Amino acid sequence: MSSISFQLANMQDDLALRERMANDWMAGEISVSFRREPNYFYGSGVQGTNAQIIKCIESETGKIIGLGSRFINDVYINGEAAKMGYLADLRAHPSYRGKTGLMRGYQYLRQLHDQDPVPLYYSMILDDNETAKEILTSARCGLPLYRDIGKFLTPAIFLDIPKKALTIPGVSFRAAVETDKAAIFDFIAENVSTKQLAPVITKNDLASDRLRDLSIKDFYLAFQDGKIIGVIAAWDQSQFRQTYVEQYNLRLSLFRPIYNSLSKFTPLKPFPSPGKHVPYFYLAFCTVRDNNPSIFRALLRYLYNDRRNGPWNYFIAGLHERDPLSRVLTEYRRIEVSGRLFIVHYPENLQDYKNLDSRIPYLEIAMI
Repeated sequence: MSSISFQLANMQDDLALRERMANDWMAGEISVSFRREPNYFYGSGVQGTNAQIIKCIESETGKIIGLGSRFINDVYINGEAAKMGYLADLRAHPSYRGKTGLMRGYQYLRQLHDQDPVPLYYSMILDDNETAKEILTSARCGLPLYRDIGKFLTPAIFLDIPKKALTIPGVSFRAAVETDKAAIFDFIAENVSTKQLAPVITKNDLASDRLRDLSIKDFYLAFQDGKIIGVIAAWDQSQFRQTYVEQYNLRLSLFRPIYNSLSKFTPLKPFPSPGKHVPYFYLAFCTVRDNNPSIFRALLRYLYNDRRNGPWNYFIAGLHERDPLSRVLTEYRRIEVSGRLFIVHYPENLQDYKNLDSRIPYLEIAMI
């Protein structure tokens, strides 16, 4: 095996980074790749500010054979806005997925941390990635400490069969318009601060890379007595982040033509061909007054029915297992996906970890 080195990537590495993402499949009944077309860095702007994309280079060839990302974001910690790191997008060529390369990558991460330290990081590892969980939580060879704070549910919910609208006496629902902008972001700021790790977002971000391709018309609102009591959004990121179907297992390969035939005369959406992207959007900014599941349930049903006939097969939701809103997601036909959410810190920041209170964690799924 060739020797490797680590550096920060820049725009000249764009093509190589995109190739690395395309070639790194997540195997399963449906094997997929997570891509960043037409520019890797467009997606990084959504994930966070102060993005540092770490590239792992094969010394003999100069090829990028692995990558990872470090971001610094403003999030709510114990109800107050604060700086926090985010570790994401760990990828490696199969020939370089041993412990040695990973440990060296984290040594480089420590150098970046020392140059611009933050007390804590958050990160998520897919539930079925046992190898990554075993290595990263080992706390060996200078790795930071990974503290498991529970399961984060990220189901892919089918957008197909029509569903009955839900009503709540005195509550109305509609899509947002431009004049709602200030009230929407004031409501989000007031309510997401009650949860742990929620991003700090303002109306000014709507015209920035942080909320790329999201517009006011993508928000859905619940009102009571003329005031907003619930907000959710449908965020289509297909112009800069995509999931591609790479391969179906034998059972699904045989079943797909039958299912797709049914989709021609039913509300079912066809399974994409291998090599094609999956049409979906993210369910974003799930915010309701008092974290009330009844409001969330009715507002989500309004969005579902409004978007059901669009070009999307699914929407991807994201809620912590302790969040009462997560129960609503189980009322829809879905593909179950989940990850483990971690707080990550170095030994000298143990007290910062201990200072975290017991608020329900909330990550914006569209921004991870």
